[in-house]
Amino acid sequence: MKTILITGASRGIGRATALALAAPGVAMTLAARSVSLLDEVAADVRAAGASVVIAPCDVTDEDEIRHLIEQTTIATGRIDLLVHSVGGAYVAPVTQITQTHWDEQVRVHLTSLFLICKHATPFMHNGGLLVYVASVAARQVFPNWSAYCAAKHGALGLLGAVREEVRPYGVRVTAVLPAATDTGLWDDLPGDWNRAAMMQPADVAAAIASLAAYPPHVAVEELTVGHVAGRL
Repeated sequence: MKTILITGASRGIGRATALALAAPGVAMTLAARSVSLLDEVAADVRAAGASVVIAPCDVTDEDEIRHLIEQTTIATGRIDLLVHSVGGAYVAPVTQITQTHWDEQVRVHLTSLFLICKHATPFMHNGGLLVYVASVAARQVFPNWSAYCAAKHGALGLLGAVREEVRPYGVRVTAVLPAATDTGLWDDLPGDWNRAAMMQPADVAAAIASLAAYPPHVAVEELTVGHVAGRL
């Protein structure tokens, strides 16, 4: 039985990844804040033959992350694949970003990753794979996206250090950097976005599934996935 944990599984890339990885012989824990949306994803995952545990969770809360890991590992004592996918961006000139908005971006994109790494990696062993869904904004910069870019850049630094810590145990750590992907992240953002030229969540999920299919000795440290049309 392969044990998989996916955060942000109720929508977007997280949801698409759950559907891409669902198969007989898979025990999947789906985490997000929306129970009703998780129930919908779980039904599709079960239809593909996987067993499912629903785990409502705020990934920025350490007690809830601790409980999430307990739920995930109670049956097998391990995590074979963890996909951490959280969304949400705040777009504004730096002079208009409040400290509340700044703290929220750091908490969602950086603190959540720290908590996942802290509590999940002890249950990951030889051949385990941790995938963090970052963004091209973790390597590039965009005007008015300073809080988001800063949090994503910081997350890559954290992830790189964790990679070296768990490497001796045969655990692989991959950052996936998608270009603009047509998810709910864009619904309320100011600006004129050409969503027809964006990737679909299933495109990114297919890349994650390909990473999971590699032999356990193959480590892909960073993967950038974009649309053939180029940068928006």
